[in-house]
Amino acid sequence: MKLSDQLRTGWRNLTRQKLRSGLTVFAIVIGAIAVTVMLSLVTSAQGFLTDQFTKTGEIKRVIVTTDPTLSYREAQWGNSSGDTSKKITDETVARVEKITNVAHASPTFVWQGWSSGRVEGGADTALKNTNTFGYVPNGAIRHEVLAGRDLDPSDGTTGVVVTQTLADDLGFSGRLDSIIGKQITFQPRQDMGPQQKPSNEGGGKSGDQLSGAGIEPASFAISGVVASEDRSVFVTMDEMRTLTMVTRTNSMDQNGQQQPQTNVQIENQIAQRGYASIYLDVDEKKNVDGVVTSVRTLGLGAAAGKEEVTRQQSTFTIIGAVLGGLGGIALFVAAIGVINTMVMATLERTREIGIMRALGATKKTIRRLFTVEAAFLGFLGGLIGVILSFGFAVLLNAVMNDQLKDSGVSARNVVSVPIVLALLVILGTTLIGMVAGGLPARRAANLDPVQALRHE
Repeated sequence: MKLSDQLRTGWRNLTRQKLRSGLTVFAIVIGAIAVTVMLSLVTSAQGFLTDQFTKTGEIKRVIVTTDPTLSYREAQWGNSSGDTSKKITDETVARVEKITNVAHASPTFVWQGWSSGRVEGGADTALKNTNTFGYVPNGAIRHEVLAGRDLDPSDGTTGVVVTQTLADDLGFSGRLDSIIGKQITFQPRQDMGPQQKPSNEGGGKSGDQLSGAGIEPASFAISGVVASEDRSVFVTMDEMRTLTMVTRTNSMDQNGQQQPQTNVQIENQIAQRGYASIYLDVDEKKNVDGVVTSVRTLGLGAAAGKEEVTRQQSTFTIIGAVLGGLGGIALFVAAIGVINTMVMATLERTREIGIMRALGATKKTIRRLFTVEAAFLGFLGGLIGVILSFGFAVLLNAVMNDQLKDSGVSARNVVSVPIVLALLVILGTTLIGMVAGGLPARRAANLDPVQALRHE
């Protein structure tokens, strides 16, 4: 019997019991959808993560801090401890900038010394929980721009960039372009609390009071809006040196005794604390590990964006294995359904098998015929499951696109079903059908023709 005849016969036999065959195919469809959708979510998440880190340059970024225990995420916002023996200074920046394969180096500083502020034409907003992040816009730090432009060296002390979340809070949701060029004004926090660090860890004495008294409000023109869920303002380091001027007062001497005259001085917090970190832009991804090693030999901490990507992708891989296992269980149950269907088909067609054997059909022909029928079940279930999975991907993207927009992420349609995965799922369900149908096919082939002909 030709293969085409076997395929035609197999299809005709399956359509004899439409309900039973349909239910078996449905079970395979559920398993195929489970495997396809779950693995697609994992691969899409991994791809999205890599794309975002590549787009912003984080895949080649190394963050230098004074604390070697900080992870990459912690290092992004962790200020230095203020310990003068570990303080990051301009000299430190110059040393790490000379490391081989470092393309750009930018010192950073994070400041929360503002009590309130407003944007021209926008709603009033409290800024006490807003981070002001200062850096040198030399290419070491790049943002995903949603409106306007990112900071560049020409900004000097004139321009700032805000995150979408902050822009939304200011009343510019859905019209980010309208905030470009507006003036944002910050009011210094009058009471910053007592200085808690001893003199060798911050340049001041225990009990020193820090405040914004006598410090003028600062106004800047907004140059752009960038993607981020944080309520942050990004400024140049020149601007940050202006913003971090505070008033330090103390009426105690070194021994903690009251002085007749209060000591008042204006100081810059960057000079007192040192930079928070240094962002390094490595020339190529393959050189990141070497730069990390070189930084650590200087007695500094180094956290690489590539390590963060690897860590998160490993997490996704574990999740994918778990989800894939659940989908595999569904396919295993479907395989049992295939076995049941084919066993019932063998029992119902015992006499037919006897007639075929009497007419000269070999055991191999009978075995192949039933195997083809089982493969048909697996193929149809896999094909329908994959098609429905593409539909699920469209629905998920419709929901996630709104969430991504609200989160300040420009990427869209991040969930996709890889063609290779779809083909593998169809191939896998077909093979599962063939394997599951192997035992019933062998049983049918081994039937005694004489006994089969007598079967009613």
